[in-house]
Amino acid sequence: MVKIIPIVLLVLFLKEGSAVINTVNESEYLKMPPLFEMDNYGDCMLEQGGTYCVSSFDLYSEGHSNLMHFIREYSADEAKHFNHTRIHRAVCLTSSCKHYLDASNTTMDPERTLEGCINETIWRKYKLQAKLAELHYCKRNEDKVILDTSDYVVATIYILLIMFNAIGSFYDIILCDEDPKKGNQYLLAFSLRRNWAKLIAPGGRGPDLRMERLKLFNGIRAMTMVCIIFSHTALVMSFTYTKNPFYLEKAYDDPLKQLLFNGSLVTHTFFVMSSFLLAYNLQIHAEKQEIKWTKIPMAILLRWVRLTPAYALVIATISTWMRHIGDGPLWQMIVTSEANYCRQYWWANIFYFNNYIYSDDLCFPQGWYLAADTQLFCLGLICLVVIQRPCLRKIALVILFLVSLVITAAHTYFQDLEAVVIQSPESYRSIYVSDDTFNLVYIRGHTNISTYTLGLAGGLLTYHWQKSEKDLTPYKKYRWVFWSLVPMGVSVILSGGFFYIDGFTPSTLIRVAYATLYKPVFQTIMVAFMIGTIFKFETVYRGIVEWRGFAWAGRVSYSAFLLHTMFQRSFVGSLTELLHMTDYYVVMILCASVFLSFLCGAGLWLLVEAPFAALSRALIGNNK
Repeated sequence: MVKIIPIVLLVLFLKEGSAVINTVNESEYLKMPPLFEMDNYGDCMLEQGGTYCVSSFDLYSEGHSNLMHFIREYSADEAKHFNHTRIHRAVCLTSSCKHYLDASNTTMDPERTLEGCINETIWRKYKLQAKLAELHYCKRNEDKVILDTSDYVVATIYILLIMFNAIGSFYDIILCDEDPKKGNQYLLAFSLRRNWAKLIAPGGRGPDLRMERLKLFNGIRAMTMVCIIFSHTALVMSFTYTKNPFYLEKAYDDPLKQLLFNGSLVTHTFFVMSSFLLAYNLQIHAEKQEIKWTKIPMAILLRWVRLTPAYALVIATISTWMRHIGDGPLWQMIVTSEANYCRQYWWANIFYFNNYIYSDDLCFPQGWYLAADTQLFCLGLICLVVIQRPCLRKIALVILFLVSLVITAAHTYFQDLEAVVIQSPESYRSIYVSDDTFNLVYIRGHTNISTYTLGLAGGLLTYHWQKSEKDLTPYKKYRWVFWSLVPMGVSVILSGGFFYIDGFTPSTLIRVAYATLYKPVFQTIMVAFMIGTIFKFETVYRGIVEWRGFAWAGRVSYSAFLLHTMFQRSFVGSLTELLHMTDYYVVMILCASVFLSFLCGAGLWLLVEAPFAALSRALIGNNK
């Protein structure tokens, strides 16, 4: 009787679903039904009346099943494991489920057919049952590509852009010399020869000699952009149907891959660079012209004009022609779905508040950064223009910084959020649409004020030290502290792995403290790195980030940011079989993504970004 009580308690414990299986070997893993399966798409589309359906099914068992119990416990580790109680199938209905179809029935019900077919298959192999959870779509071989008005409008825009660049280039070559002050500035804005010269020019050139010390930003931009492409490569490859999802689940126990899972900190470096340059350039501008609050609307408009043409063209392309350039079993899920969101929410993106409606607007998901940065730009600009006395600026920045910390802490505490965005496999598959930490803290403007404030402070401090000719030579004996900044930054990133420890649930105090401080700590390190490099505190790191090869890459980093997911989505969307993930394969896709993104980004910069930037300067006059 005494022995029975613990057994009963154990059974009740398991029945409540409290047990979690964190680790299994591969043989145990393969006992579960495959998470993804995909029939041959090409063969299905060649069949007469071929119908191909993509759907998801929930597994269950009406009676006791050790396997179902195991699946639930393994799936309960939501931070590291896929939800294996829901399986995903891409099925040729007219082939794999042929025995469920009546040849004389021309109005077959795909939902009933799929459920009966997959349920039978799962029962036969695993003695489990499957219920249709969602029929995503069905595609038939007789479906035709239909172009609509928006496709023709965007095609017309392409032609006009090519014509403008051709006219501007011929005008420059035939009628003008290379003096940028001669000729029609509106036509010369579209001169490929002049824009090419700007693209390959050394970094740090400008009307003020102090600008030469800012060339490090091209290197930081380029390297940060590569890190972002890397993270999105892993995300989009996890978003598709994989042959070995166990590869991704095991990755959470690899210390090196923790750099990827917690590398979201790197994206916020763009906030610091943006605010640093805003504060620094505004101070230099104030030396020649008085900064009045009446100029704030014009400054915001100029930023909008600089960012939006290339951004709008990419969104227009996603909304229209991206739907038609490829095909595959998952094309509609990965590519066409984004096009549908962009056709509905394009206005939220180009007016930069899509980060506050992210759960509805999945058009260009990484566009949250552009929205947040624009919102913070407006706040930073207003703060610097309205408050111009140095002592008052210091007080204002300190207050902004502290208020931002309180905002983040309050969100985390009162909304019971995670300390970091948990990069779980299911979060990847849903693109974080149901992740409250991502939606409420990570992507919003008001929750990133702390990092932006640090950049403003760094820009103001750098300007003040340059103007007062600050000499850091006496401090160079402490170069080892500067060299330790990179290891310190890596350590901060790796510290996020603390929240992936099996069986560990951090206290509320730990979650709130970490969520509040980890971004400011990392970006403080970045600001210190920037200032030290600008003042030539050492030569090793400076030699890397100031390498001339980064000059053009840094300039086109924005265009590469706009384009890279288009290549990644079209690649995985066109796959006709399950993707087998390996370290080597991920690296190859990363290299291809980086190459195509920067190569085509250079084209977008030459044809759109640089011309419209020059056009905006011509419209307001170079002196303003």
